[in-house]
Amino acid sequence: MSGRPKARLQARLFVAGAYAACVVLVLGSCWLFLSNAGQLVPEQPAPSEAMREWRTDTRPKAFAGAFWRDASFWRSVNLSVATSTFTALAAALVGIPAAYGLSRHKLPGRKLIDVLFSSVIVLPASAVGLALIVMFQHGPLHRVQEWLGFKVPHTLFPGIVVAQLVLALAMGLSAWRAAFDAVNPRFEHVARSLGSSGWRAFWTVTLPAAKTGLVAGFILAWVRAMAEFGSVLLFCGTFRELPLSRFSSLTRALQMHQADFLSVAMWVEIEFGNVEYGFGIAFALVLISAVSVYAIHCIGGKGYVW
Repeated sequence: MSGRPKARLQARLFVAGAYAACVVLVLGSCWLFLSNAGQLVPEQPAPSEAMREWRTDTRPKAFAGAFWRDASFWRSVNLSVATSTFTALAAALVGIPAAYGLSRHKLPGRKLIDVLFSSVIVLPASAVGLALIVMFQHGPLHRVQEWLGFKVPHTLFPGIVVAQLVLALAMGLSAWRAAFDAVNPRFEHVARSLGSSGWRAFWTVTLPAAKTGLVAGFILAWVRAMAEFGSVLLFCGTFRELPLSRFSSLTRALQMHQADFLSVAMWVEIEFGNVEYGFGIAFALVLISAVSVYAIHCIGGKGYVW
């Protein structure tokens, strides 16, 4: 068998194997859901004392009573979307210029920065949360908080944003640098030779050419922040059992003190025994992630999804 037919056969076998794996995954997920469907809508158990203090409204069942009708669920969604959007914007504000500098200039310590952010991506999120606790409760950052008169850990803003920002920035920076690396620097040189300044060449040549990758990186940073769990849980915890004095008047007016970050809310519901409600929140997170990845594919940035 010659080289070309053999390579074609290998490619077909690989595609067939990939499709078979997808079919097995989908069928297995459907079987798991259907085989446990009776356990997803059991009789609602009597709420614990902590749950009575936290919530006075009637708890709908996850699927039979439509968990999306629960006001606390939507408060958690609003909190998660707001913090994730702010985190993605902050990551873009810092990460895009940094990615351009790493892509176009031979900066000292560039390899060290690459290794650092690549390591952050593969680190357990709980380790990141623990590192943040140590940083903000000891040393210079602790003294800065005392001087300013507030503490960052265990707060809605900026606590959740700080916990999300580390991993979201690492994820976005990798995508944004890949986007700039894909643009030939000769285009900028040509623009400069025609009289454009470096700033104008960046805005009129490099940025439009890399916009697909930049948007894909922003979506990746947003969905990474939205899916964060370990660092948010360790650094911020759950807010439902904290006294009202810990929250600002604006937070109480928006009723955000009765909400948790979405992934943390899922964990808390399971801890309180509301497994079906936690399953519903998990389904919402899966749906958000799927829509985000689909959006990246639609804009042509699927090469930036690892």
